[in-house]
Amino acid sequence: MRRRAATRRLAVAVVLSVGGLAGAAGVAGCADGGSGTSGAVTAAPRAADPACATALATAPESVLGRPRSPLPVQGAAAWGEPAVVVRCGLPEPAPTTDRCVTVNDVDWIVDDRGDPLVFTAYGRSPTVEVRIPLSYGREDAPSALVAFAPVATALPRTARACIG
Repeated sequence: MRRRAATRRLAVAVVLSVGGLAGAAGVAGCADGGSGTSGAVTAAPRAADPACATALATAPESVLGRPRSPLPVQGAAAWGEPAVVVRCGLPEPAPTTDRCVTVNDVDWIVDDRGDPLVFTAYGRSPTVEVRIPLSYGREDAPSALVAFAPVATALPRTARACIG
């Protein structure tokens, strides 16, 4: 019971934190264009890792009310158009001073400098990234991260965390 109350408080904190992203300065382009199924979504370096297949098997049928879309890229999946994209098989991030949020016991490094918003799971190897196009609204990012928490938690955890 106490855990449930703590989770609700955490979700509220994340909504407030991610909602505050709206004032972030600068809009930079994405190098790999992974924001939509029409853009170039490439496989991550370790996309063939068996841990990614296990993790992606936990991916939801819908994200932000959008159904899963076909995506012929190993270790990746998409929902809607423009697509919310998850890619598995990225190298584990090094320690960082970048902003992090915790959603359902998963730490995510936040890159809100462009479109899409990019969230990379921290403390997982291999790791997973989630790209959320700005057209869905910054306030919906926490809901998407809740949907992807099972994917991240299915990956091997390291001892590190970006939020102490």
